[in-house]
Amino acid sequence: MKRRFLLVLAFALLSCSDNTVYVPIAQSYSAAIQEAQDAAYEVTRAGGTSVGIALVTRDKVVLAGGYGMADVDKSLPATENTMFPIGSVSKMFAAVAVMQLVDRGLVNLEDPLVKHLPTFRMADARYDGITVRMLLNHTSGIAGSRYTSGETSVAVPGYAEAVLASLADQRLKADPGTFAVYCNDGWTLCDPLVAAVTKMSYRDWVKQEIIEPLGMKNTTFSLAPLPDGAYAKAYQSGVALPQEYINVDAAGGIYSTPADMAAFVRMFLNEGKAEGGAQILTKESVEAMGVDQTVGTFNPVPYKGLAYGLGWDTVTQPGLGQAGVKGWTKNGGTFYYAAQILVAPEEGLAAVALGPAGGGYLPLAIVERVLMRALVEKGSVPLFPKPLAPRAEPVATAPDGLTKSTEGIYASHNHVYQLKAEADGSLTMRTLTAGGFPKDPASVLRYRTDGWFTSDAAPLISFKAVSGGTNRYLAVRSPGADKSYLDTLAYAQKVTAKSAGLSSAWIGRIGKHWLVVNEHPAGLPFFFGEDPRFRLMTFSDLPGSLFAIPALPPMGASFEAQAVDASVSDQRADMMLQIPGIASTDMNTLDIVVRGEEEWLRWGGYYHRPLEKVLALSAATTSPVAIGPEGYAEWRSVQLGKSPISVSISGASAWRLYDKNFKTLASGGASGRPELPSRTETEQPELAYLMLFGDPGSSVMVTVP
Repeated sequence: MKRRFLLVLAFALLSCSDNTVYVPIAQSYSAAIQEAQDAAYEVTRAGGTSVGIALVTRDKVVLAGGYGMADVDKSLPATENTMFPIGSVSKMFAAVAVMQLVDRGLVNLEDPLVKHLPTFRMADARYDGITVRMLLNHTSGIAGSRYTSGETSVAVPGYAEAVLASLADQRLKADPGTFAVYCNDGWTLCDPLVAAVTKMSYRDWVKQEIIEPLGMKNTTFSLAPLPDGAYAKAYQSGVALPQEYINVDAAGGIYSTPADMAAFVRMFLNEGKAEGGAQILTKESVEAMGVDQTVGTFNPVPYKGLAYGLGWDTVTQPGLGQAGVKGWTKNGGTFYYAAQILVAPEEGLAAVALGPAGGGYLPLAIVERVLMRALVEKGSVPLFPKPLAPRAEPVATAPDGLTKSTEGIYASHNHVYQLKAEADGSLTMRTLTAGGFPKDPASVLRYRTDGWFTSDAAPLISFKAVSGGTNRYLAVRSPGADKSYLDTLAYAQKVTAKSAGLSSAWIGRIGKHWLVVNEHPAGLPFFFGEDPRFRLMTFSDLPGSLFAIPALPPMGASFEAQAVDASVSDQRADMMLQIPGIASTDMNTLDIVVRGEEEWLRWGGYYHRPLEKVLALSAATTSPVAIGPEGYAEWRSVQLGKSPISVSISGASAWRLYDKNFKTLASGGASGRPELPSRTETEQPELAYLMLFGDPGSSVMVTVP
């Protein structure tokens, strides 16, 4: 490990000169180049393996560099042509593709989506009000993201078609156009939209009309294995992770390089033109993409960091905004990479950061630093910003009733918080865990002279309850990426139960578990050993409440919870949060789906079968396990013995073995002989669980000795 760290550091220092392209121009931007190299050095010194950074003006590529190691094991350095997954920055390519159709008169942004995509359907009559514009500005009302088979270690075709099919069973979280909240599935719909209008595949259109005219020779979709050294590998505990295949083409499926992304962002500085003169977009479309789309929508806590444009995460980027400079930015993240582009259109400057996670790598902080340093050199900004001093405002006495009215249960799309008024006038804040709200530790928030509740332990993070429509929201004020400014957003919504209590049907489901059956066996959640169980919980002090605990939480999130409204019916619990920005993204309606004598659960694109109905495999037998016509994985249990035993598996496409707590014990491909450990409780039966994958209609043979 120490040797690898030294190799990374050595190559980081070398790459600052040997693997970096930068062009001398009248304004040298030498300090901005140094800022980029300093940022890269800080990441690699802290354990990050590689970073790609670019800085451009309207006229030149000032800097396009790779820093660190693309492949640590083979000592291959990152360069300006090293590929990185850019995640949701890929949405900017989708936005450009759709705006090209607008430029050519083939599409109007106000057209209903169904005009061009008549196969689009939802289980909600409001879906025909979704317009093309709403896909690009996150106001469609579509729930969020179909994660099923979205990120895998092999290419999985047909993702956009699967999203279309999945949406046919889904409902909207709000009337189309009501408010803007991040929505991946809306962007995925740009794929079939472009294909339907152009009579070309989305990939071919993007390649022909964007990638090739811009000269982006090393930009591609996640289609095939990439050679060692061609892309920057990600590492965990010193071990290279498998190549990511981001199958969500329009929403996040592109690999690109610092040099290629430099060409892409320069197009926005040059009224839509490529360096060679090709007109990628009209000037009018570039400008239209930079208009704040959240103006006029429901937005009780305006957030400069998410003032969506058409594609852009924000067109009022607060890091540049604090200096009076207009900024457009887009972030992208995958399981283990992150990317950022930041454009200052009026200043004719743009920056790019690409890289795998690790070493404190924060791409927005890097592009902010580089652009601000360039703006200071240019004379557009007088001073380079400094980090805020970590000081809270003085404690004050809260107005009568404020602390009590603020307490309650607040929820975002993936977390639940409890605020409790204490006798000393403070608020304590706890985050829900698998075991409920912990007694300790808790964040102690005290009322301050500026009207916010702030903890002494985190003096730059403050909270306040605000009203919006018929709801109450918890607003948070916190530092931006480079810690030099504060921004405010709606963090969570106060939860009020929709009825006096849960029905007997829902009460009967509390405490049970359901197992996911339709994630691809090469799905990255499996690679990281995420829990495949779905369950429900409620709070006795909030009668009628129901919270879904999804299976396969994202990497690093061991527990997630989402509030749903179970008063609708005994067979359905609806989305109930309406938080503009990001905190109510990826919402889902929970549907009970009866299959034979079993109650299955549908949550977004995932299906789950009841754990209690999993069949047991008998000892000393060979059992055929039939894979159904839909190709869903089958689950079986095996009773552990006093000594370890090995089971034999054949005819599968993949398999996974879990212990009683659903921690991964082993996994494999078509066949295998995984060893089951001896039971830990000598007097009690103990089970292990097999998840078996196969082709539709096939059989998997399992022998238990």
